[in-house]
Amino acid sequence: MSYSLPEALSPFLSITEVDHSTPFGQKIFRRKYRQEPPDFEKHLVCFFQDNYGAYHVAGYSHMTPHGDVYLSGGSCTDGDVIRLMSEKQRELVSAHGGILHHILKYAFAKYAGSCRAFFGHCGDARAWEVVMAVGFVPTEHQYLIAHWHQPIDDAEKAALVAKINAIGAF
Repeated sequence: MSYSLPEALSPFLSITEVDHSTPFGQKIFRRKYRQEPPDFEKHLVCFFQDNYGAYHVAGYSHMTPHGDVYLSGGSCTDGDVIRLMSEKQRELVSAHGGILHHILKYAFAKYAGSCRAFFGHCGDARAWEVVMAVGFVPTEHQYLIAHWHQPIDDAEKAALVAKINAIGAF
């Protein structure tokens, strides 16, 4: 399964998986989390192409395979890059859900066949709106969210939530 950006965004945005966070996600990850991004596979980057053809990292996230689920973490966007967009481009991005919305939709489409569910941690109010809009749901644990893209009975959901909650923040 693949994900395509809305036609209105595809002329200036693209999303892809990269092998390493450096150099793509490192700058915005450091700024947001004040640490180095993780050094493992499955880094997702949203690129903005400016009017001169140069590419800028507008958003970053990583997906960590963990048994039969994926852990979604490190999601961040770069306000400086978003300000490079024209007013019309910013309006289009906003009208279509924002950068994070599309990175997550891309991840769900790309990795859905590889896992039973996606989990994340979210404590930011703006990000909360986005993650709920793309299909994450709260769990009984503060900040822990789940995206159930396959039919899973309640007992298995509870077991997965308990397993992931035991990890702590990721």
